[in-house]
Amino acid sequence: MKWRMLCVLWAVMALHAMAILIFTLGFLLTRTELPHHSTCSDAFKDSSCLSHSPHNPNLNSTTEYEEESRCWTKPVIGKLVIIVLDALRFDFVAPSSFFKEKKPWMDRLSVLQKLAFGEESSARLFKAIADPPTTSLQRLKGLMTGGLPTFIDVGNSFGAPEIVEDNLIHQLIQNGKRVVMMGDDTWIQLFPHHFRKSYPFPSFNVKDLHTVDNGCIDNLLPSLYEEDWDVLIAHFLGMDHAGHIFGVNSIQMIDKLEQYNAVLERVVSVLESLSGRGGIHENTHLLVMGDHGQTLNGDHGGGSPEEVETALFAMSFKKPLSPILPELEIPCKFDSERRFCISNFQQIDFAATISALMGIPFPFGSIGRVNPEIYALALNTWSSKSNSEGLNQCELTPKEWLLSYANVLCLNAWQGFHLKIYLA
Repeated sequence: MKWRMLCVLWAVMALHAMAILIFTLGFLLTRTELPHHSTCSDAFKDSSCLSHSPHNPNLNSTTEYEEESRCWTKPVIGKLVIIVLDALRFDFVAPSSFFKEKKPWMDRLSVLQKLAFGEESSARLFKAIADPPTTSLQRLKGLMTGGLPTFIDVGNSFGAPEIVEDNLIHQLIQNGKRVVMMGDDTWIQLFPHHFRKSYPFPSFNVKDLHTVDNGCIDNLLPSLYEEDWDVLIAHFLGMDHAGHIFGVNSIQMIDKLEQYNAVLERVVSVLESLSGRGGIHENTHLLVMGDHGQTLNGDHGGGSPEEVETALFAMSFKKPLSPILPELEIPCKFDSERRFCISNFQQIDFAATISALMGIPFPFGSIGRVNPEIYALALNTWSSKSNSEGLNQCELTPKEWLLSYANVLCLNAWQGFHLKIYLA
């Protein structure tokens, strides 16, 4: 009888050990970082894609955007401003008519709504879908590499190692783009030697709602008047901390949203004032985005809808000349009043999309695709006819537009196939 009990006990222990092993092999996946980096010459040596992408005549021919500097694709924007609002819930940005019940925190970022849904708008609003784990470090890593971090990587959240695999920041620097960063110091941990200028501020004091944000504000607005950068990144953190300490339904959260709305109004005003013909922001693109969402209690890290659903706002500072081509229309969801329609954007597509806009190679391990709506927003701001002021711009015919995007998709598909062959 004693031996039978011992056998049962050993069997239970063995089953328990096997269960733990299966869990660790399945849930706590590890990933291999690829040592290879994309280069401009790759596509011309190995790809059969034809290079018919038209050059944007609005870009200054005396800069690095000249014809001979062309890489995988030709750049369609000159400068890029990326504003990251940490823990940005989708319902912080989308009109309240998208939801069953209006909450106190809704419709506070009114400037983004007005710009995205106004007449003759040159801006679009997306529901951005993040991949878990939804901690800031893993989301930044996923956004920059175009890959999928795993839950076991969460252990690095309090001591972020430098990213050594190919990524968007590396490609920008390698191809002569000047990157300026300000805000959450996680960026400096991930990219310690990459930025032309950086203004990092400590991020782990969750009771501090203002130090990082005030540092961003103090450096962001003056930087918009400077010409010594190509990509500017400002990562605000106060909303994330307000959620952790006070929750979403709190005065502190509403105060943060209203502060951000005022800051964004000033940013848009400065960019618009310098976006005229010959202005330093004539060909600037603005992105306002969250890295992940948060629950009503301010938690994030998992894969619930509240945590993975955030927002992405994209804006060009040129008046749109025609709507996106019907061939590229993306399904979208209407609000209850059928006035507004918002489509989805997968965050895994971020690295490939920005690479196409900036005319640099896609990160080697990226598995994303170029988003057609954001690419259309950037490329569809060209006009070929003289306007009322006699200014000549260059308009893409529908055939030229499709040819340009087809070329980008060809390179996108070639890069994915090349990666698949490498991993086989």
